[in-house]
Amino acid sequence: MGVKLLINSLFRGGAEKQFAALAALLPHDALVLLENEVSLPLPGTPVFLSSHTAATPSFLKTAAIPAYARRLAALAGPGDTVLSFMERANLVNVLAARRSGHRAVICERTRPSGEFSGLRGALMRPLIRKFYPEAAAIAANSLGVKADLELNFDVPPAKITVINNGCDTGAIAALARLPLDAAWARVYARPVICTSGRLTAAKGQWHLLRLFREVKAAVPGAALVLAGEGGLRGYLAGLSADLGLKTYAGPGEPPPDADVYFAGFRENPYPFIANAALFAFTSVWEGFPNSLLEAMACGTPVISADCDSGPREILAPAAPFARRAAAPEDAPFGVLMPPLTADRLPAGTPALAHEKVWAEKIAGLLADKALLEKYSRASLARAADFELSKAVPRWRDLLEKGATT
Repeated sequence: MGVKLLINSLFRGGAEKQFAALAALLPHDALVLLENEVSLPLPGTPVFLSSHTAATPSFLKTAAIPAYARRLAALAGPGDTVLSFMERANLVNVLAARRSGHRAVICERTRPSGEFSGLRGALMRPLIRKFYPEAAAIAANSLGVKADLELNFDVPPAKITVINNGCDTGAIAALARLPLDAAWARVYARPVICTSGRLTAAKGQWHLLRLFREVKAAVPGAALVLAGEGGLRGYLAGLSADLGLKTYAGPGEPPPDADVYFAGFRENPYPFIANAALFAFTSVWEGFPNSLLEAMACGTPVISADCDSGPREILAPAAPFARRAAAPEDAPFGVLMPPLTADRLPAGTPALAHEKVWAEKIAGLLADKALLEKYSRASLARAADFELSKAVPRWRDLLEKGATT
């Protein structure tokens, strides 16, 4: 009658951070990882189902799903519950349950319709459609993810519970108060727009670079800081330079007079966020954005694309979650902006109409100190609603009883 927690790996992602935080709060008798990859603290020693790492090709790890499942089935049995995070671990969980008889509870942290495209989508979407409905219960981290599973992957609505991501607001606030080093403090003497998160297709940071060029025309002293790493770093740094923006991409000390700063991965990104005038979030799609929530826990005003899904649920909770902003929307807890596209345009392409709208709104916010102060207070108030410990009773209910909403 044990509870086992399962995930692909623990390598610096939002889902991984949620898993590690919940592992410290939920009762369990085993932590199980598909891969031998840990870069986050855990309350115990994990069991590894393979010697795979982040360097192992993705197609090999996908092909290994049946082998992972056999090994998991040997660890669980009737009466056990296995709670899994991320798609590959979810598939392993459901497949193993066929063999062992354990209760498979899976967590979906993004919109599979957005995350999986091309050849990867041709493989993963049918697998999700086949196996997810077999789970005993499913936790979706937003209403948008729940709708995606129901409409596009044939998951019975009664099996899905929405439990939003959470954060440790006290810990984030304490880390945010730590000082920047002298070189970065000089950068932050200017009005800084900050964003954080993986540099990937989902995050749409190329739009932020393109529209920031327009912001500079109105606010010449502004700077843009991107905290995070990812596969698009080289492309984004090149685009920034091609846009005519003076670009710092490391290594070495950041100059005080660059336009755009690629700060890289930071063990503690929160001082970079807390000292910014504004946090800008240009994701093309999301599940429920940890980066946006953490920025609010830092007390930083936020402006976000009204993408599928999550930002509207955070910033305008009383509005229908499926509504999308057609123009700038001063929502109760931040500014929602028209969604952005997945198209990556060359630097020579003039700013699109919606990018100009973004730039005008950001320039206006930077000039309106009273509104920024209002949204700073609103950020802190809203982040408190997502204190992770508040969600623990719902997670316990899900593990013990199944879907509740």
